[in-house]
Amino acid sequence: MADSRAAHQFDHALAGPFRPRQGFEKTAILVEPIDPLATIVIDTPFGEQRLTGAFYVVAEGDASYGATRHEFEQTHTAVSANRWVKNAPVTAYRTDVVRTVETLISGSLETTVTAQPGDWIVRQHTGEMMVLGPDEFAERYVSDEPGVMAPT
Repeated sequence: MADSRAAHQFDHALAGPFRPRQGFEKTAILVEPIDPLATIVIDTPFGEQRLTGAFYVVAEGDASYGATRHEFEQTHTAVSANRWVKNAPVTAYRTDVVRTVETLISGSLETTVTAQPGDWIVRQHTGEMMVLGPDEFAERYVSDEPGVMAPT
């Protein structure tokens, strides 16, 4: 079993390409702090996020989280006021052991999440890693490549 204390390095040999599932919309509202150097702390279902500068508060189902303005606008398209769809593909794989995944934004640690067996480890095209449960992953992503494990 992997050492759950050591940060997991993304394993490209296990990963396959996935694209955003059509029709999966998110609500996102831009927050521009008065002090652009202030660090804002958001408590999310996957842990504390620390964001500096302009960011979006994103709502997906019962959960909400923050996303830096630059990265969010680079990977999403507005479909109406405060409604967005993701447009950037990801690479991902299912883990079969417990792994500690660190999410880094612009070189700074944003969160640390423990992936459980069956969870998906996802790498955004910007390099950011995140963990999604099997249902969340299947709701958001689909594969076009034969032989790539389909999310279930």
